[in-house]
Amino acid sequence: MIRLFIALPLGHEVEKYLDKIIGELRSLTDAVKWVRPENIHLTVRFLGDTEEEQVPKIKTLLDKIASEHSAVSTSLSRLGGFPNLRRPRVLWAGIDGNVDLLEKLARQVELGVRTLRFEKESKRFKPHLTLGRVRRPQGLADLSARMESLRPEPIPVRLDRLVLFKSTLTPRGPIYERLHEAMLGKERFGE
Repeated sequence: MIRLFIALPLGHEVEKYLDKIIGELRSLTDAVKWVRPENIHLTVRFLGDTEEEQVPKIKTLLDKIASEHSAVSTSLSRLGGFPNLRRPRVLWAGIDGNVDLLEKLARQVELGVRTLRFEKESKRFKPHLTLGRVRRPQGLADLSARMESLRPEPIPVRLDRLVLFKSTLTPRGPIYERLHEAMLGKERFGE
């Protein structure tokens, strides 16, 4: 069994900008496990523990879906937390623009993986970029206040590929390995 998820990776400039934001927020508390910038992505579907025999089928599925969708241009919009910033468990950066296209893509991925006998996703797709996970709920007031007041620059975000990632959990954090990349639409043909 291998632990898998499907995501849209970010460009280097966006990763760099989010790293700058994380650096500022990190100084406010040690109660958060921050995501390394190269690991920040937009998760389309978490698959979890998966039999290795499924991987070729998932790759074929992603190629088919990617051929039917164009790259999505969006931008960073705001910072937030799940379930909220008063008692966050997950801290995130939101995106704004063409969310309907991302929802359509996620819906197609969901339907596709269900044909491969994956369980129905229990959570509604909410496009976001996870920045950190709260380790303990104490001492977050300054962080929450800063996140509410901080307005990220509307940095353009171009999402142009679906990636099947393998995730290996380690004490130092997860290690992500790209098992397959499927370019969205025209990008795949160099247009």
